[in-house]
Amino acid sequence: MNYKQSQYYKLRREWKEINSEYNDIKFIFDKIVIEFIKQVKIFCHQTDQRNPFDNEVSETQNVGGVELSSSFKKLYRKIMVNSHPDRVENSEKTKKIYTQANTAKKEGNLQQLLDASKDLSIAPNLDELTMHEVDVLKDNINEIKTKIKNIKFSYPWMWFHANLNKKKFIIIDFIEFNFAK
Repeated sequence: MNYKQSQYYKLRREWKEINSEYNDIKFIFDKIVIEFIKQVKIFCHQTDQRNPFDNEVSETQNVGGVELSSSFKKLYRKIMVNSHPDRVENSEKTKKIYTQANTAKKEGNLQQLLDASKDLSIAPNLDELTMHEVDVLKDNINEIKTKIKNIKFSYPWMWFHANLNKKKFIIIDFIEFNFAK
């Protein structure tokens, strides 16, 4: 086994762990956000302040993606052939894999592409793995770590973990920081 392949396996293990942690935190965080928004609205109503969520503007994200090497393009094509709704039976699993692979390609997330291939029992050709792809795999892990960090430093997360006295001040700070004119 060469250096690139050992890095690949190491990064895949790390991805599995960090992605699992992120999914667990994200599941909890989504529920916290709903309650936090509800409490901000209640606070604004009780104090006769403008509801900061009345005029939400949705943001679109421009995703550039990463140029895939020929080995990962081949892997993507194999996934598409084995999961495309026009070519295979439309089970929920294949629809999920198809969507996951397309999203992974658009976002340049090789880790998610590898997860999709694993679900279909398609192995990548590690002999064609480049150092650029190893770096992209590291970047994918760092993106998830950043998402976890952002959740843990967000207002809803801090509010949820605060004592009752501090929750009100976190809401006030949130309103002033994000919606003050």
